[in-house]
Amino acid sequence: MSCDCGQCRQHFRTLGIAYGVPSESEIQDAYNEAVKQWHPDLYENYASLRADAEERFKEIQVAYRELKEHNGGAVEAPAEESFVPSVSYAPSAQSAQPAQPAATPVLSFGGALGTQTGPHFTPDVEELIAAHLGRLGKALANVDLSGARQTGGYAQFLLLAELGMIARDQRKIVSLLWYKDLGEINLIDKQGKPGIWQSLAGVSGSQPKYALEIYRNNGVLFLTISAQADDSVKKIIYDFLLNRKSQI
Repeated sequence: MSCDCGQCRQHFRTLGIAYGVPSESEIQDAYNEAVKQWHPDLYENYASLRADAEERFKEIQVAYRELKEHNGGAVEAPAEESFVPSVSYAPSAQSAQPAQPAATPVLSFGGALGTQTGPHFTPDVEELIAAHLGRLGKALANVDLSGARQTGGYAQFLLLAELGMIARDQRKIVSLLWYKDLGEINLIDKQGKPGIWQSLAGVSGSQPKYALEIYRNNGVLFLTISAQADDSVKKIIYDFLLNRKSQI
């Protein structure tokens, strides 16, 4: 009988298994797919993303082992050294993610400063995409989060792609988030409360009044966008992420 404790439910989420009574083969297949996506060796040429991969890979190992134990078979996860990547981590590589929804929303920021949408990226953004995109599919948009909201530089940025997003924050730390691991997405006003603005089609005024908070599904904050972008840009990102989350 399948264990239904809170910890096992978290392990289901980690491996992408639906709640229920998974068979040993379902657990094994989910583990194999997770390893294909998150083994640290796939990120050896991308130091900025390797830390995320190593953390996620540890979670995958624990989830696999404990689900096996709690569901009737004490089987250890294969040793990390036994894994040989069959696909290199490169911009041209096909993602090992589950098939994405057929319709990917089209992003348009209406020409807002600091924003670009594909396929019409400038050469400097093309370089940024080549350096960071990896296995996230086609690049859809890039938002300059340096605060100047001007094209160029990109000391801080949010790169939105078909399967996930990559952000570089003010500490110059680059983080990756697959849409399937997306948690809460909140628009917060100056008093820290979700605003009715979240349900409106547009906004007015040029001074940013809202912060966009993006969380992982384990409750950890991935990124906050406040004064780095106009409210209209945050609203478009908010709607886009809600759409992606609903389709995963």
